[in-house]
Amino acid sequence: MSFSSRFKFVAVALMLAVPFSYAAKNTSGKVRSVIGDVTTQKKSEGNWVPLRVGAKVKEKDVIRTLVESQAIVALPDGSTISVEENSLVEFSQLLSEDGVQTAMTDIKSGKVRFDVQKQSSKESSFKFKTGTATAAIRGTDGVIGVSSKGTPIASLRNGRLEIDLSGKVVGINGGQTAVPNGDDFLVLELSSSGDLDFLNEIDAMLSDTTMTLDKLKEAIQAKDNEYKAKQIAAKDSLKCTFEALPDTIYTPSVAIKGTCPAGVGVELGGERIESTGEMVQFTPNWAPSAVGDKKFPVICYSGKVSFGCADLKTYYMQQPDTTVKDSTIQATATSFQVTTPSPLKICETGAATIEGQFDPNDSTATLFVKLGTHTSPNLVPLSANGKWTYTITISDQKGNWNEKFATVEFNGTTGKTTVKVDLEIDKSCEAINLDKPALIFQRTDSIRCEASVSLSNIKDDIVILSTEMDHTPLKETYFDKNSYSTIKLKSGLHDYAWIARDQAGNKAEIRKKLGCYPNISAYIDVRKGNVERLRVPPPPNGVSRRFEREIVFSIKGIPENDISHIKSVLVTSGNKNLVEDNSQTIRELDYSVPVELEYGKKTEINIQVVLKNGKVLKATKTYEVR
Repeated sequence: MSFSSRFKFVAVALMLAVPFSYAAKNTSGKVRSVIGDVTTQKKSEGNWVPLRVGAKVKEKDVIRTLVESQAIVALPDGSTISVEENSLVEFSQLLSEDGVQTAMTDIKSGKVRFDVQKQSSKESSFKFKTGTATAAIRGTDGVIGVSSKGTPIASLRNGRLEIDLSGKVVGINGGQTAVPNGDDFLVLELSSSGDLDFLNEIDAMLSDTTMTLDKLKEAIQAKDNEYKAKQIAAKDSLKCTFEALPDTIYTPSVAIKGTCPAGVGVELGGERIESTGEMVQFTPNWAPSAVGDKKFPVICYSGKVSFGCADLKTYYMQQPDTTVKDSTIQATATSFQVTTPSPLKICETGAATIEGQFDPNDSTATLFVKLGTHTSPNLVPLSANGKWTYTITISDQKGNWNEKFATVEFNGTTGKTTVKVDLEIDKSCEAINLDKPALIFQRTDSIRCEASVSLSNIKDDIVILSTEMDHTPLKETYFDKNSYSTIKLKSGLHDYAWIARDQAGNKAEIRKKLGCYPNISAYIDVRKGNVERLRVPPPPNGVSRRFEREIVFSIKGIPENDISHIKSVLVTSGNKNLVEDNSQTIRELDYSVPVELEYGKKTEINIQVVLKNGKVLKATKTYEVR
């Protein structure tokens, strides 16, 4: 499938926030973000195919993530499920009828994070299945999955979750974590509850078969106490502010805006942005019919510590349509008629052409076509024999590609008649979507191993931003507003690319070679030690007392033995430079350097290695010749 045809499908999924009707029995989710190696298996199909941003997730679909991979699925009501790395998850049920939703997510292995909106109907159910246990939730966020022992494990930041383990129900509330304990659960009050990284640490402890229950509780509590201290310090020092939301909104999406210090990770619904100190923005959306309370807990990360930094709420309701539609496009007066079909599909021509006829004998008549702020001239004197036509160019540059209808107003002897022509404007058409997105490289930090770009010129459009490393896809994310994107760089020097495509395939890209050189425990290993005593017979009279040896050393602790981490190597003896390598001439990490020694004297060889992270390694080798 070509990108443009795939984007047309993506655009429909994203713009409509997935088909969802109170009368429909089947519903679906949409893929909001993909990181790393993620594949999907459709219902009744055996093939695993790459999962793409914007794809629909339907009942019985399975998602598989590998190491350092993630997929975020948004459901019609605004809830999100984030399938974390090394997980296998089936969306067993995704149903909706008469405002009642039924969702069942079967976690075969691994873990998922969830942020579930409050269900508008008491009959609605949102459940997770993990082996023999079923967990029911309502309006909550946290982590649930299968532990290393193959048993359920869950941790809640907010809300309530009830786990049914073969008829035995265990309930946990926000701030609590449930870990397996035989045929039961151990429920702990932890400051780290809801944090995936910390739950993974607990999971690792569970695999230690030598640890008793009391020792396990003690170890978990000790780690949580450390976590709590770091959490309090982070909350006090990292001041993040977010704009309050209106009490009521009338569109099925909302802009979450805030500011945090540079380097702070900000997350909403599983989607994380690394703050640059500028404004961060998320734009969650949902089905137009998903009326009700909407909550948006914003999580901030400092290192491996997370805490709630905003809890935003609003109420979504549909705005009543007060416009009277004329589905026949036929005026009651026979003297006037609109012959253009409604809805009018607009694509290749990049224009809306509306036409019809009127009684040419009505000399006092007026006829106007209106679209947005544009009004045509009176078409009556411009039309021959009562047949009229009017064309309006539609594009993003004209600023009218969001219009839903055009209005035709006719005033004649029979009175005033107004006819509405619905418009279906396809934003994936090149004749309509003219402005391409703009990408600007913002910054890179080789020590913290991250790079940021800004994405702009997105106005009422949708853009997919793909990130690549060494021509291998890393991440795909969609944006419907100007925003920033920050990625983590892999250790060493690599080729990175950011490619932004809008719905019509308009493209902008940035390609850069970037380095990641974190603080590492590197050192210089000098063979035969730092002092070497040589017993050499004295030379005969008249023979030079100088002779050569080789100093052999290696640079150890370099990630993957990647020489790109090294800026320079300097080996000196007295005032003489024996080796003077820079990043352009360094070829390996092992050195064998000839040195000149003299009988009866000490010779000191100095080695200095400068890493690209700024760290300087030094070593000295002393030869004593007797």
